[in-house]
Amino acid sequence: MTTVLDKPEVKKELTRISEPALLRDPFRMFDWMRDEMDRLLDTVPLSRVFPTPRLETPWLPAIEVFEKNGNLHVKADLPGMKKEDVAIEATAEGLTIKGERKSEFTEEKKEEGYFRSERTYGEFCRFVPLPEGALIDKITASFNDGVLEVITPVPKAEKILPKKVSIK
Repeated sequence: MTTVLDKPEVKKELTRISEPALLRDPFRMFDWMRDEMDRLLDTVPLSRVFPTPRLETPWLPAIEVFEKNGNLHVKADLPGMKKEDVAIEATAEGLTIKGERKSEFTEEKKEEGYFRSERTYGEFCRFVPLPEGALIDKITASFNDGVLEVITPVPKAEKILPKKVSIK
């Protein structure tokens, strides 16, 4: 009865991997392992070995918050969106910016030919806390070239200096 070990190509490979030089030099062993992996991956379709999962990651637009001339400015990058796609709500606690970026491709267009998309679509919600005393009734917002800017007047806050407390 013949076994797999009796095949000439297997005997040759066993002789090759048991060479003293291969066993003494770890780098040659790594080369051998890389060659074996390459050989294995050449025989199996990569889509079966490394399937690409479709990850649904939420889209969060980048924001920038800064204070200038007694106003708190919040800028949000909303490329490809219109002002009608965005809603802003202000409370004493903070500013909430909500919206949805929709894909311009329909299922029919995806089936017409090649389709690949690395852009992220979907609903988003960003919350920015407002400083105490923010004048939410005087908030203004503008949308220009895909950038939303919300300006909130804030009263000048008194700087509280640190105070040393003695321990009794």
